[in-house]
Amino acid sequence: MSTSVAQSVVSVAPDRFSRKVSVKQFLSKNIVALNIGSLALVGILMFSYIVQVNVTMTKGYQMRDLETQLHELALENQQLELAAREAQSLEHVSHAIKMLGFEKAEMPTYIGASAPSYALAE
Repeated sequence: MSTSVAQSVVSVAPDRFSRKVSVKQFLSKNIVALNIGSLALVGILMFSYIVQVNVTMTKGYQMRDLETQLHELALENQQLELAAREAQSLEHVSHAIKMLGFEKAEMPTYIGASAPSYALAE
């Protein structure tokens, strides 16, 4: 029985050393696969960077267009406010009164409300 124990210890020991060698062998045998995997990872990172830059540039152009539109709308708003003030000015109102054919009242006559007045029905 003692020889079988010694054989089992000997059989375990080479497996432990063979794993270290197998990792080195794995790396040496699969160096092409590791290079291809690394190249694929770098390619994916480059593609995602290009997409991110493209999205950022697109948003920048959209923001610039919106700022231009905001400036144009602010100018249009100022012009509309000026037109509204002009339409409400006294000169415009007095000119509109003349165009509509209204006349200026000279001296208004007021009816006294001291005595009751009645309307007659016919």
